Amino acid sequence: MCLRKFGLLPFFLLPFALLTAVLTLGTCGLEDYPFIYPVPQGNITQTLNYRAEVRVPNNNNGNPAFSHFAVFYRIYVSDSLQPSTTTETFSAINTVLASNYNSVSGYIDSITQVNTNMDTFFRGLGGQGTGQGVGYNYLALNEANIDNVLSSSVLGSTIVFDFPLNASGGLLPTMTIGANVYTLQRSDNNGTFTPRPDYNFVNNQDLYDPQYLNTQFNADVVDKTGIQPGVTHYTYAAMFIVAVGSDTNTYNYIYSTPSLIGVFLLPDP
Repeated sequence: MCLRKFGLLPFFLLPFALLTAVLTLGTCGLEDYPFIYPVPQGNITQTLNYRAEVRVPNNNNGNPAFSHFAVFYRIYVSDSLQPSTTTETFSAINTVLASNYNSVSGYIDSITQVNTNMDTFFRGLGGQGTGQGVGYNYLALNEANIDNVLSSSVLGSTIVFDFPLNASGGLLPTMTIGANVYTLQRSDNNGTFTPRPDYNFVNNQDLYDPQYLNTQFNADVVDKTGIQPGVTHYTYAAMFIVAVGSDTNTYNYIYSTPSLIGVFLLPDP
């Protein structure tokens, strides 16, 4: 804080102390409250249920508080095939998806809901009971550190997320920046759970099998109640992007407000 403690002063010095306090407050600018810019929601374009383009602005360039961007994701089981995943179809996909989005939506492009700890917020979007998982997790990449990939080098670039119709022939969901293509991978939250059947974003039966929808295995997956036996299962991944940085005075993490990248249909194997 910029306010100083003046202690006990003689009465005749109080006006000077108050004047000093006012002048001191006048010098307190935004630099005392580190701020990093988000990706505006208007900079993101989603195509149906399989592709999104994120145009990253350059306004964090030279910002000493900025470190990198992070992507939070969660997978939702569904019995509904939605060619276009918009806010109008979230409830049909999975009511938990709709509820989670409603919780996030108040922060998107907000100018008042700033400096919220997005790590705590997104991880806290888990539910109680079997099949609700532990909330959102950090997106990972195959054979690449996503924090390094989404660092200041992406400022002013376009990030493209692609989810193929099926994963045959080795096709897997990817993130592309310029000429660099990265395969998306699920998190294990530093080894606290083991994704089944693997780390790929693929609609495999083990992914939505109720016996694995727990905090030991598929803690990043949310079940859908009421799916009848024999009905085709689909899975969707919701992804949000935030900017991450640190307070140069306290070294605590700080976050921008989030934006929805999209809700993607996972390909069949």
